[in-house]
Amino acid sequence: MEKLFYPKSIVIMGLSKKASNVPRIILENLIRWGYMGRIFGVNPKCPDEHVDGVKMYKTIGELPVVPDLCVALIPARLIPETIESCGKFGIHYMAVPSGGFNETGEEGERLARQTLEEARKWGVRFIGPNGLTVANTDNGLCLPFVPLYSPPKGGLSIITQSGGLGLMLWNLMKDENVGMAKFASIGNKLDLNELDFLDYFSRDPETKVIAMYLESITDGRRLIEIASKAGKPVIIFKSSTTAAGNKAAMSHTAAVSHDDAVIDAAFERAGVIRIHRFADFISMAKIFKLPPFKGDRLMIMSPAGGFTVILADLFEKAGFGFADPGEPFYRELQNYSNAGVINFTNPLDMGDIYDPAMYAQVFFSVLHNDNVDGAVYVTQWPDMPKGEDVFTRMFNTDLSKETIGAIQSSGKPMCVCLYGHSNTISRIKQNITFPLFNNPEEMVNALKAQKFFYRRSIRPPFTTRCPSDADLSAAASWLEGKTGVIGEASLDLMETIHIPTAASEAVQTATAAVAAAERIGYPVVLKVISPDAIHKSEAGGVMVNLNGPAAVEEAFEKIRQNLSAHNSEAQFDGVRVMQMARDGFDMLVGGKSDPVFGPVVVFGFGGIYVEVFADVEIVMCPSNTDEIREKLERLKSFTILSGTRGKGPVDVEGFVDLVERVTHLMDRFPEIKELDLNPVRILADGSGAMALDARMLLEE
Repeated sequence: MEKLFYPKSIVIMGLSKKASNVPRIILENLIRWGYMGRIFGVNPKCPDEHVDGVKMYKTIGELPVVPDLCVALIPARLIPETIESCGKFGIHYMAVPSGGFNETGEEGERLARQTLEEARKWGVRFIGPNGLTVANTDNGLCLPFVPLYSPPKGGLSIITQSGGLGLMLWNLMKDENVGMAKFASIGNKLDLNELDFLDYFSRDPETKVIAMYLESITDGRRLIEIASKAGKPVIIFKSSTTAAGNKAAMSHTAAVSHDDAVIDAAFERAGVIRIHRFADFISMAKIFKLPPFKGDRLMIMSPAGGFTVILADLFEKAGFGFADPGEPFYRELQNYSNAGVINFTNPLDMGDIYDPAMYAQVFFSVLHNDNVDGAVYVTQWPDMPKGEDVFTRMFNTDLSKETIGAIQSSGKPMCVCLYGHSNTISRIKQNITFPLFNNPEEMVNALKAQKFFYRRSIRPPFTTRCPSDADLSAAASWLEGKTGVIGEASLDLMETIHIPTAASEAVQTATAAVAAAERIGYPVVLKVISPDAIHKSEAGGVMVNLNGPAAVEEAFEKIRQNLSAHNSEAQFDGVRVMQMARDGFDMLVGGKSDPVFGPVVVFGFGGIYVEVFADVEIVMCPSNTDEIREKLERLKSFTILSGTRGKGPVDVEGFVDLVERVTHLMDRFPEIKELDLNPVRILADGSGAMALDARMLLEE
C-alpha cells in the first residue's frame, strides 16, 4: 500500500498531447498538487517526445527505471496485456480507472476474470477498475481523471465505491474547512477492496478519522475485525440496503431480522459509527477534532432562550445528562447580568449578558468546572448596521481564540453552532480551525456518535467463551446427515447444549398420545407434527392445558381435523405431547445465516405476535452475556421482565445464558441456516427459561 500512496515514480499509460486525452488530466493534477516524484508516459501511438515536459516511451520495457506505480486509463480490452507488461517489468502496483468490466455485462465479466488472472499470475495488485483510484494530500498524489484542486490537508481519509460521491464530499470538506489525508475510490473492487484500505488507513499516522461509502460489503466478519482494532473512528454510510425480512420465510427469525438490522448490530459490535445522511460525513469529521466527551454532564448555552429549550429537548432525547455547575457558578453569573431579569440555570439563557468579554469568561468557567464534562453553544453573527452599540459587540465579536483556548486548556469539548448570512459564515469557517456546526441536529448527532466511540474504546476487548457444559460434539452427532426443515425434534438438539426444554414425546395415534401424557404427567400440550404447518397456531395445531385421557384423545382428533381444514393436502405425522409449562413470559430466540456477516441471533418479545411487535435485538455469533444483557435491557418488553404491577422480576440471567448458548451453536454449525425457538418461556417463579417450541432449516 505504501507504493500505492507514496510512489516515488509513476508511469501514465495512454498519455498524449491531444486536447481530448483524459490521461493528460491525471498528469495535470499531479503537477497542480505538487507531486515531486518522477513521471513517465507510455503510448505506442504518440509521436511526441514529451507531454507537458514528461518524456514519452512506446512501451513499458523502454522505461529507464521500474516505476513504483502504473496508472492505466486505457480501453478495458488492453488492461490484461498491460498488467502482463507491468508484471514482466517489475511493476507490482497499478491504478485502473478504466470502465467496461463486470459492471457492463457478459463481455465485461470475461475481461474482469482475465484481468484478475493476469494480476494473480504476475503478482500485481491494483485498485479499480471503474473508479477514480487514489489521492494523497501528504505528497501531492492525485490520480482521479477529473481536474481538481487539492482539498485542505487534514486527518480525514475516504474509502468510497462511488468516485463521483467522493468528489462531492471534497466540495463539502472545502466549504467546511475539513481537511483530507487520503482518498481511495475503489470502483468495482476487483482486487484491492474496502478491507485492504480500511486496514491500511487504520495504521496510517496521517489518518485520524476513516470515512467509508459502501454499496456492498465484501466480508462482513473481516470488516468488523479490522474496525474493532482500528483505534480510530470509522464512519460508514451503507447504501443499497434491503428488507430481506419482509419476504415469506420459514421462520419468524428471518421475518424480523432484515439485513439493515444485521448491519446495525454488526457495526455496533465493531464500534463503527453508522450514518444515514451524506452531510454527516462532515459533522463526524468535525466532532473528532474536539476533545472527547468523557462523562454525561452537558452544559447547554445560548443568548437565545428559545434555542436553550430546543437544545434541551434534543439532547435529553439523545440520552444526555445535564450538568449542575453549582451555586458558586450561578452567583458569579449574576455579576455579568445586565438587567438581572433572567434566572440562570442549565440550560443557560445568556441573553442578559451583553459584554463579549464576559461570554469568554463564562466559557472558561463552564469548561473548567469539575461538574461539567462538555458544553454546546448556539449563537448568531447577524448582518447589522455598523455601530458601537452593545448588541453589535455582543453578536459580532470574534471569540474563537478564547473558545479554543478554553477547550484546549480543559480537555473538554464545546460544540458551537453559528447562524448568519451564508457568505459570512463561510468566510468565518475558512479563517478558523475550530469546527462550527450548521444546526443543533447536526451537533447532537455528532456528539452522540463521539460519546459512543470513546465509551466503547475504553471497554475491555470483546471476548466469548462457550459454556463448558454445552456439548458441541453431541450436537454435531445429532446434526449429522440431517437436512431440510426439522420441527420440534430440534428441541433434542437444544438439550445437547443444555438448553432446558419441557418433557415431550412424538406420537402418531390418540392412544399413544394418552400413554405419553400419563408418563409425562398432566396437564399437557398437544402440538401438530406436519411439514405443511409452518406456524402451528395458524393451522389450529396447538391444544393446551389438557387434563386427563379424554381431553387428550379429543384434542388429538381436533388437531387432525384442523390441519385438514387448513390445508386439505397437508401431511399429518402425529402430535408431540409436551409437559405444560408453568406460567411466565414468552420470548423469541432465533438464528439465521446472514450472507455478509455470517450467523446472527435474534431475541426479544415472542409468541404469535412477534412479527407485529418486532420488539427484538440482534447479536452476531458468538456473543457473550454482557452484550446480550445490554441489548435485552433495550427491549420495550424488558420492563415486564424486570417486574411491574406488584410482580417481581423473572430470571433474566437464565434467558441470557440460553441466548449465549444459541450463539455458540449457530457459530459452530453453519449448516443451520434458520433456527426458531418460539416461545422461549421465562418462568414467572424465577426458576429459569425453557424452549417450548422449535423449528430449523438445515443445508448441507
